Amino acid sequence: MSKKTRIIGALAAVGLALGVSACSGGASAGGDSGGSGSTDAPIKFEWGMATGSYLATYIALDKGYFADEGLDPNIQVFQSGAPMLAAFESDSLDVGTVGLATVFALGKDIDIRYFGLEGDASAASGLVAREGSSIQSLEDLANGSPVGVPTGTCAMVSAYYAAESIGAEFNDMNVVDVVPNLYANSFESNSIEAGFSWSPFIVDLEDAGSEIIGWDAEWVPGGGSCPETQFGRGDFLDEHPEVPEKMLRALDRAWADIRADRSIAVDALVERLSVSRETAVDVVDRYVDAQPELADLLDPSNRFAFVGDEGLVAQLEVASDAFAALDVIEAPIPLERLQSAVDSSAIEAVVNGE
Repeated sequence: MSKKTRIIGALAAVGLALGVSACSGGASAGGDSGGSGSTDAPIKFEWGMATGSYLATYIALDKGYFADEGLDPNIQVFQSGAPMLAAFESDSLDVGTVGLATVFALGKDIDIRYFGLEGDASAASGLVAREGSSIQSLEDLANGSPVGVPTGTCAMVSAYYAAESIGAEFNDMNVVDVVPNLYANSFESNSIEAGFSWSPFIVDLEDAGSEIIGWDAEWVPGGGSCPETQFGRGDFLDEHPEVPEKMLRALDRAWADIRADRSIAVDALVERLSVSRETAVDVVDRYVDAQPELADLLDPSNRFAFVGDEGLVAQLEVASDAFAALDVIEAPIPLERLQSAVDSSAIEAVVNGE
């Protein structure tokens, strides 16, 4: 199978692998659950996620950790975070996992709350150019060559700050709105010369001969800004306040397994995203090395902290400023709104063994 075919097939593979319930039986969302060993009906809910390298989620699903907690999520996969918003607006999704499309949601006054960190996508996100591209450095971004930038995503935020870092404007670039899982075909057809991408696609493209121009940490303020978070609709979380704690317990077990044996996460990416083992090893190493322990999210000095204003709130603010400047949202999201959207209570409960 060619690299191009493998990348394009990733979305279908994820849909087949994840588009099923995590445990069988049960009715629609409702009722309480006592967690592992409970005889109560599992809590069913709709979980949307963009295509990505969600290591802990994949392992927790594979090992039945959500089922152990009395959870039965039905997972819906989207090409990127932006298309998920309509589903949240219509209350078709209850919980989500994605990068900075959540800021787009807050800008549209969709009531969501963050309760967990899935991973740091910026650890494996950046600018990739096709072999022989006319774009060989950031300085070439404004030379008129077409550049892939998916709207309303972490990649768009990266592109905004990449242009700023060379004294250019975002609009100085010849931007093409295309998602990273289509970059291989776009490179092959010369439709774009380079593109801002996330994992695993950026690493897979490099393995196929494309060139990494640079990584988000080199130009995005704060060392990168693409936290993949677990979040939910306010109404759903109010109705089921136990769901975030149960999800975090399951995910924390999965992270413990991954830290003990990274190869299980490699296997999960190979199976679910149809990437090469070489690509999966690179992606897993980048993610695991960047991932804080759950207790670290309660340390205000951590760049992903769910407490204080220097962690997750700061990263969301960086994205909010970029999206407002690009007219993706009408205005920067007020600091108070960002603060109220970040909820550390579930993390505190799990860390404290409640």
